[in-house]
Amino acid sequence: MLHLLKIEWLKIKNYRAFWVFSILYLASIFLINYIGWSIQQHTGSAQILGNAYAFPRVWKTVGWMSSWLLYFPGMLVIMLMTNEFNFKTHRQNVIDGLSRQQFIGVKVLLVIILAVVIAIINLLTAYVFGMISGGSFSTQGMEYVGYVFIQALAYIFFALMLAVLFRRSGLAIIIFILYGIIFEWLITALLTYNLHWAPYSYFLPLQTSDVLIPLPFGDKQIYPSVPSPAVLVIGIAVYISLYLFFTRKKFVTDDL
Repeated sequence: MLHLLKIEWLKIKNYRAFWVFSILYLASIFLINYIGWSIQQHTGSAQILGNAYAFPRVWKTVGWMSSWLLYFPGMLVIMLMTNEFNFKTHRQNVIDGLSRQQFIGVKVLLVIILAVVIAIINLLTAYVFGMISGGSFSTQGMEYVGYVFIQALAYIFFALMLAVLFRRSGLAIIIFILYGIIFEWLITALLTYNLHWAPYSYFLPLQTSDVLIPLPFGDKQIYPSVPSPAVLVIGIAVYISLYLFFTRKKFVTDDL
């Protein structure tokens, strides 16, 4: 597998868009939380709602704020995967001796590595803002760093599946963003307010991971009767398994 990762590294190390997207995304995690922290400092909302950037709430706050940016690593993976189809490098890799399962396997490993990096950056960001907000360091609530990792997997594996299904970056990115930002919210509103099936809306593909990291305050009012984290994690695991199944099946059975 290390050999396959080296091949993957050769593909992306000189890909400028990869570095631009990665640096902007990682910087944006700190920036969006700095904006949230500054608003709290200047409006005095901490006195009313409590300090969202103090320990232990900071783990949840940073996870929720950063979750809005997960479309960027998803788009990055879509571009990396569709480039394989555009430049026929997937075909060349198979001709050179890689099996189709190995090819998809290294993409899966790449997604896992990205999710680990995202979780680490969130951990460091939460630690920094927690320390500058005063109070004593606390590991209470640190499970939200793990939830960030799980949420990142859900978003990026969904993006990888779309890239393999459609093989065109523009189309896959449009569907990825439209579904996550518009369609799933419309479906949620329909289930909640029209059909009064609110509990079912928690188990939509991306909503399941979104609910895992709710708002730092007022979450009980916005998400009443939300399932337990364990139930949500099981739901996410089911979705990720489906994403991997369809991704592998499509790539293995399609013509190169």
